[in-house]
Amino acid sequence: MKKLYILLAFLLFGADLHAQQTNLTEAVDFTVTDCHGQTYNLFEILDRGQAVFIDFFFYTCGQCQVISPYITGSYTQMGCNMHDVFYIEISYIDSDAACQQWASEYGVEFPTVGRDGGGNEVFELYGIQACPTLVLIMPDRSIPIQGLLDLYPFSAQDVVNAMQRNGLQPHDCTGTLTINPQTLHIYNDGETYEPGQLTISNMTAEDVTINAFTADPIFALQCMDDGQDVTEGMTVSAGQSIIIDVYVDVPVKESFEGKMYVNTSAGNFEVDIVYEMTVGVSENSTTLALFPNPANESVTLQRENLGVVSLYNVVGQKVETFYTDESQLVIPTAKYQEGIYFIRTSNGNTQRLVIVHN
Repeated sequence: MKKLYILLAFLLFGADLHAQQTNLTEAVDFTVTDCHGQTYNLFEILDRGQAVFIDFFFYTCGQCQVISPYITGSYTQMGCNMHDVFYIEISYIDSDAACQQWASEYGVEFPTVGRDGGGNEVFELYGIQACPTLVLIMPDRSIPIQGLLDLYPFSAQDVVNAMQRNGLQPHDCTGTLTINPQTLHIYNDGETYEPGQLTISNMTAEDVTINAFTADPIFALQCMDDGQDVTEGMTVSAGQSIIIDVYVDVPVKESFEGKMYVNTSAGNFEVDIVYEMTVGVSENSTTLALFPNPANESVTLQRENLGVVSLYNVVGQKVETFYTDESQLVIPTAKYQEGIYFIRTSNGNTQRLVIVHN
């Protein structure tokens, strides 16, 4: 080990460390396919709350071979892609077969992407001029680690320490299956159907089988993953997350609340369903009015005795709660992201709100 570390130091001192970094400070999105056929999108990983650590390498790169054990060591200490950080290595020149050989030879368990999977395009996007270059991208798209200079002198613990300086914590290589949100809103006004979106995250070390989606009271559900019907079951790979669009697949003419049950090989889960059907609501003094809709800077609500007013996002998460004993309430909307929201009053009256920033 001592000889290996001395060799590493010699190689790094003899290299142009400034060339081994990206000049970007904010992430650019990309989609790649690893040497085993699995596809990954950068922003999807960031949006689920994980940072992404990228090792830009190629098979015959001597320094890449030397530091690979340190990278895989830090990968294990940081939770094997199941917690705060997602590791991926990208080559601009190696074929899928060469990448498979590299991963086998150096014990790499995280995704390895080569030329065939789009690696050369990512090198160009990030301006990578030399290897190895190591880059850390945070969920907010910032790039606090741009290259080897940020990790020098370099060991597995140096990588872990750098992660911790950026608020990322070590974990064991174990995890759980999580299903969110706990309350799923499905909206139907007779013309526009907004499905509920259910995120299933498999942070275990094993593939998890989803055996069935059922509901109570009994009503038919349709569950779609990227346009494919998965109502009858599916598999979520270890370390992966998927988003399921959930529809009520029968003609339902009234709003109702119920339960959704997700039976999996990792346990059974329960989700509340709120189905909002607004066709035929009479225009009377109890109807909730809101304007403008779409809203930019603010939206005004009008109804007698508004009371408690809650704002939900499109996946059923409560964003904020307001209270007034007046018949009018102005909610500032500039701070919210663009998208579809639902406003619900204490008497159960619900309206759809679209926020668009000009």
